[in-house]
Amino acid sequence: MSKDKYENYSKEQLIDELKKLSKRKKYGLVWEEERTKEKFEADAEGKLPILVEDKKREIKTDADKPTNILIEGDNYHALSVLNYTHAKSIDVIYIDPPYNTGAKDWKYNNNYVDGNDAYRHSKWLQFMYNRLVLAKRLLKNDGALICAIDENEQAHLGVMLEEIFNSYEIHCISIVHNPRGIQGTNFSYTHEYAYFVIPSGKKTIGNRKISEQDIGWSKLRNWGGESKREDAKNCFYPIIINPHTAEIIRFDEV
Repeated sequence: MSKDKYENYSKEQLIDELKKLSKRKKYGLVWEEERTKEKFEADAEGKLPILVEDKKREIKTDADKPTNILIEGDNYHALSVLNYTHAKSIDVIYIDPPYNTGAKDWKYNNNYVDGNDAYRHSKWLQFMYNRLVLAKRLLKNDGALICAIDENEQAHLGVMLEEIFNSYEIHCISIVHNPRGIQGTNFSYTHEYAYFVIPSGKKTIGNRKISEQDIGWSKLRNWGGESKREDAKNCFYPIIINPHTAEIIRFDEV
């Protein structure tokens, strides 16, 4: 709606318009930002973050090789420092954040977050939002971000990435990491996810054609635990093939 239209509104019309706007549904994420405000935000506000070198942990290598920096500390502080020193100069950022499974596997404002926390998801969203905004400022114009995640926050993370990286291509890729599966409430999960956030129009994947010499052939069976005949008898059956054409004719009984 144009600014000129609002300027011509009476007080009553403006109040009526605000009431209408307040009833509109918003596409995106809404969470309790005030109740879950991160203490690191207050710590960093109005202050210049610095890095202190620990000579005792220095790893000396060939002087002719590039120097690398390992930053130890909370990643919010680390990202704040890098925004002063390396803004718009990073090619690739890979992050592996807490998955927010409900187990006590991460802290927020010095307290563990578990499945009984009523603000569990709001805290995770606030935690991620603060860091993703800082991370975006570090990327070069053609830089990319990759974020690992599992099913607990995969959907929420996708919407947040669309909001922060609205001019980027965002691809959610399934990655099988445990063929036996991790038992959930109703389903076993064999995979996690990785979001690839790439500048629009940038080709980041090269020639994906596999040469003949790189193709490996494997038996038609599962590998690893519980894949032997005595462990899974119903997974073993003959496949009848025409020897002249290599065409599959049928599958016989187990």
